[in-house]
Amino acid sequence: MVVEEVGRVYPVEGLCAWRPAELVDETRYSTVLAPADVEEIDQAVRAASAAGMRAEDLESEQDFLLPRFGRLLRRLRSDLEDGLGFCVLRGLPVDRYDVEELRLLIMGLLRHVGTPMRQDTKGTLIEAVTDRGLSYDDHRVRGYMTRAELTPHCDSGDVVGLLCVRQARMGGASRIASGASIYNALAAKTPEILEILFRGFRHNIRGNGPPGDDDVTRHRVPVFCSRDGRISIRYNFRAMMTAEQLPGVEPLSEPERRAIARVAELALDPDLCLEIMLRPGDLQLLDNHAVLHTRTAFEDHPDPRARRLMLRIWVNLPDGRALDDDFADHFNTGPRQPPPLEVA
Repeated sequence: MVVEEVGRVYPVEGLCAWRPAELVDETRYSTVLAPADVEEIDQAVRAASAAGMRAEDLESEQDFLLPRFGRLLRRLRSDLEDGLGFCVLRGLPVDRYDVEELRLLIMGLLRHVGTPMRQDTKGTLIEAVTDRGLSYDDHRVRGYMTRAELTPHCDSGDVVGLLCVRQARMGGASRIASGASIYNALAAKTPEILEILFRGFRHNIRGNGPPGDDDVTRHRVPVFCSRDGRISIRYNFRAMMTAEQLPGVEPLSEPERRAIARVAELALDPDLCLEIMLRPGDLQLLDNHAVLHTRTAFEDHPDPRARRLMLRIWVNLPDGRALDDDFADHFNTGPRQPPPLEVA
């Protein structure tokens, strides 16, 4: 790729600057588990369960031994940072397990990728992504709790893992776009927008910051960061657009609104946006500094036992890319740090 620290040189080149037309063959980004991999993973789940361990008890990859498959996961960790920025593993035997065993499964696999990160002030390490009947129109509600179409965004943590346990009756497709390709599109046609995006925006952190922070980042969070020859992206349409509703936050200017909206438009442009329907047993891994993601709206099954369920985990990589401090501080807790634990 061609990005230099001394200037914002474009275009960005390399695998990270992909377009959907290049990924028609899904073997470019997906791996189907071999029977030996499935058996090894199953043995690890059974061993942890028999030992009475909960997902939160798995403190390292040594607590979920995968002599063969673990090597693949560590190789994928490198590919996420230096390749496409995402991948899908297909064929995990999710129908064999109850909820606690599924939590052991995703935690055990992701322990071979990085260190789990809290997702909220309650200390949640594994979140159930399912419709809870809440409204996405309420800026205090996080999108994963609804069945609405979500706006493009990055999660926190270096990598987000999403395990499909059950599909919706209709809809709920995953959409992914390359941050580098979005950057290139802006640089080629509207470079003036990049100046606004590099300056960044305050973010609505929806109750996940330290007490007294009025639910907003103290600093502007840049949308793009250029370090060590690579472009990283940090974008959350809703968090930026709703921050002005909070005390002490200046209203967005019209150029700022247009800049935020333009990134969302590009993230959903068919020339840049890849749509993937995750099936039960699929594990999607996304590098949050390389890609934006979203989800289409869905209609669910009437039977609660059949309704759409994904399990989500955030991890930080042991050798994650260099990031500017303001870019990497999402919760007023410091670069790459999780939300604070609430005081009991």
